[in-house]
Amino acid sequence: MQIAVLSDLHLGKKDDLDQFHRNQGAEEQLYQLLNYLEKSVDKIVLLGDIFETLRGKTVTKKGKVKELLAALESYPEITNKIQNDDRYIYVHGNHDLIAKDVMNAPKEWKVEVDGVRMVFFHGHHLDPFTHPFAWTRWLSEVGVWAGGMLERTGMDITRKWNIRSKFKALNDQWPISKFELAATKVAKFMNTDIVITGHSHHPMKFEKEDVLFMNSGARVCGRQDMLILDTSSKEFDLYKKFSPSSQNEL
Repeated sequence: MQIAVLSDLHLGKKDDLDQFHRNQGAEEQLYQLLNYLEKSVDKIVLLGDIFETLRGKTVTKKGKVKELLAALESYPEITNKIQNDDRYIYVHGNHDLIAKDVMNAPKEWKVEVDGVRMVFFHGHHLDPFTHPFAWTRWLSEVGVWAGGMLERTGMDITRKWNIRSKFKALNDQWPISKFELAATKVAKFMNTDIVITGHSHHPMKFEKEDVLFMNSGARVCGRQDMLILDTSSKEFDLYKKFSPSSQNEL
């Protein structure tokens, strides 16, 4: 089986806070990629934070549902793929946690193919600030909301952070942290060979104690990270790419 993994698109409602939409040509590039992948791989895993629901007027459940529905309406093509194409596996993250209730998006996908045992999850459960049952999750969500409010005044916090983060990733400047090590421990506990996460926006690949860890990075602000896993050939590849338009904005 061949599996493509993308995460952290943060699709919004195509307003000034929609960092994906603000990158010229990003939507067209995304659909070109997805259409290519549909002809080339067996499964396409969308590994959380596909939609942005925390930057509306409120962070109440009702507010999050409203933001998710607006994002789904703003991006009908990918919405249709998620809802009607069995090749797509949509796992929710912390920015689209409400998709668990609205779209029945699971928190993980576990599969064994060609003798390879894999588990896919966004990773927010391993982050003390975003764990669904931690009180700090609410603090984190308020922080995201507050950042959105600041950006409504003209500040451009999120984009600059993502671009700088991407250059660190391209230069392999992100060290292995407690997050990645915790993911490998989860994989050992679940008796899997490979663990795949998103969440941190740090595209990464390393092996520890016979567990392969991979992070799918992000696809906002000109970022074009992706994983391709081939269980038959046992090739598990990480792709890191950056669009020229984003580099010019530094």
